Amino acid sequence: MVRVKKKRIFWYVCLAAFALLGWQAGWWAAFLTAGMFLLALGGLAVFRWLAEDIGMDQLRRRAESAGASYAAMVSALQGRRKQQGDCVRFVVYGDTRSNRATASMLLSRMAEDTPDVVFHTGDVVRFGTPREFIRNHLELLPLLNGVPVFCVPGNHDRGFRRGFRAFNVMAGDTRFSFDFGGCRFVGFNNSGPGRVTETDLAWLDRELGREGAVHKFVFFHIPPAFFEAAFARDSRRRGFRKLAESLHETLKRHGVEEVFMAHIHGFATHMFDGVRYTLTAGGGAPLSGRLDASGQTFHYLLLEADKDGVRRKIVRPVSDKKTGGEWIAEPYGD
Repeated sequence: MVRVKKKRIFWYVCLAAFALLGWQAGWWAAFLTAGMFLLALGGLAVFRWLAEDIGMDQLRRRAESAGASYAAMVSALQGRRKQQGDCVRFVVYGDTRSNRATASMLLSRMAEDTPDVVFHTGDVVRFGTPREFIRNHLELLPLLNGVPVFCVPGNHDRGFRRGFRAFNVMAGDTRFSFDFGGCRFVGFNNSGPGRVTETDLAWLDRELGREGAVHKFVFFHIPPAFFEAAFARDSRRRGFRKLAESLHETLKRHGVEEVFMAHIHGFATHMFDGVRYTLTAGGGAPLSGRLDASGQTFHYLLLEADKDGVRRKIVRPVSDKKTGGEWIAEPYGD
């Protein structure tokens, strides 16, 4: 089945309407109407660009109150003093993209698993505005009863000026690296124009190369094309190619156990040279037909890491109404 993007449907409808107008009222009328329509769209884009600052101060206050910055969350975790080898339970999910209803459902269920920390693989919101981050992210965090949520930015979190300004105001940065209970968690922004840069690789090499971690996990939004090829049912590639092999060599050299990504909405996982790559983008964005049926699911991942290894589960709601809204939690990657 071929799926057509909503944007393409919109433009197809517009073209059909202009063609019909030209046939009925003349082509000059159609061209004039089309010109006015495009001018209106341009004006809307300019307004959005100028209005990006609206709500930024409120976002800053709400983020500070919620302790949502990387620095505040790392400080809170360090205060818990987990020892190396202790069991660390963490959750990973992504691509909520302002779907407040689905995100609320997932976060409420996550809270029952009592994770130590939660990670979001990007596209937290749809347009990257301060109001969205407040309403569709910060206002939902109390559902987790104070558990910190570390987000990496996705391409939809850039904002109209493409600078991740609101995300930076909320999180204080676009990359993090910290140790907790023998686990090292490293996340960075690969949703900018360069995707992965030499600067990113140098930073990753330094952060992953520090001693003291038993398990290492990495988070970014857009997957490399070689991983996408392992699960996509078509030949189209949305993943990045530039420096993808260099990134993989860095992850392999430092013994990273799992990399978590999003961008293509659903679930997939594959092992490359001892490094597990996992797509977890079932937080609320429309599920992708490019994945097989098993991967087209809203979900989150629950992992436990300790001195004995890493245990993984995918947790998803059951769609069959006969189950009464139950959830399935089953191992993956074994």
